[in-house]
Amino acid sequence: MSVIEAVPDSDMPPKEREPAPSSGRLRRIARTLLVNAAQLGIVGLAATFLMFVLLRTIPGDPARTVSGPGGSVSPEQIARIRSELGLDKPVVVQYFDWLSAAARGDLGKSLVLNDSVTTLLSDRIVVTLQLGMYALGFALLVAVPLSVLASRFTSDRANRSVRLVGTLGIAVPSFWLALLLIIAFQNVLPTFGYSSISDGIGAHFQHMILPTIALGVGMSTLLFETTRASLIGTLNSDYVRTARSFGIPERRVYSRYALRNALLPTVTIAGLEMGALMGGALLVENAFAVPGMGRLLVQSVLARDYTVVQGCILVLVIVVVSVNLLMDVVYSFIDPRVRTDND
Repeated sequence: MSVIEAVPDSDMPPKEREPAPSSGRLRRIARTLLVNAAQLGIVGLAATFLMFVLLRTIPGDPARTVSGPGGSVSPEQIARIRSELGLDKPVVVQYFDWLSAAARGDLGKSLVLNDSVTTLLSDRIVVTLQLGMYALGFALLVAVPLSVLASRFTSDRANRSVRLVGTLGIAVPSFWLALLLIIAFQNVLPTFGYSSISDGIGAHFQHMILPTIALGVGMSTLLFETTRASLIGTLNSDYVRTARSFGIPERRVYSRYALRNALLPTVTIAGLEMGALMGGALLVENAFAVPGMGRLLVQSVLARDYTVVQGCILVLVIVVVSVNLLMDVVYSFIDPRVRTDND
């Protein structure tokens, strides 16, 4: 094996390094991203259509919800309200009418709260995104350093211990962990409500600590197991052993060579877990009374407020699809083989 093949590109003399991507290569990468975006768009359409159909199988008539409590509403009035809401049309027609309006930014009006769905979501999406980003950051900050430390222990006992911890962390439901945290820290940290950043950064983070832990623990254990296994495999590879033989410091072997390749599965898992993360936020927000989109979605389902539920699901689908597309971009920069495959 030659020195150029053995030592990673960053340690080669400048004249030996691979040239910067050409415009043709960048175009091919962009084409690949467009194809992935189209595929994710199809998945998003299928998810929203399935949601649209399932909502109409839930017992209860939105027209009666709009007409108000009581049984004095005549069948003619119910039929008129259904016609005004477009509920008398076939489901497929209703879906494309809603989709075309959503493409113009019109998500309709809440049947219960009598307010624009766009306004309701804009007030809550920021809270949910904050919680999701905090949980993801918490998971990475816990998983990556611990996986680097644990990768030094590869015995059977260590592997069994890691699998046990990982299984327990993944198996613990986020809402059950949220209840335990509320009981344990009710006199130490705020356990209910939300404080925005504008009201003070200190108060904001105090209110978000427990929801972040409840939502991020399960993801951190999954990322920990994935990163540790990948890191152990990378440390046993030929190019890492060759780098060590050249006297490269162990810290640089980990940070520059081993960890960068080991993080590839971590990035993939993080992108795939965003859907589960957003789903877990629904339960965590309700446990801690955080006024996010998850709490709004649960309340709207119980109230048969179809327009709000449709808007919430659409936003969740857009977030998940966007994150997966972003993971494709990050992957292409982390792994040079992705760029090479596009040549």
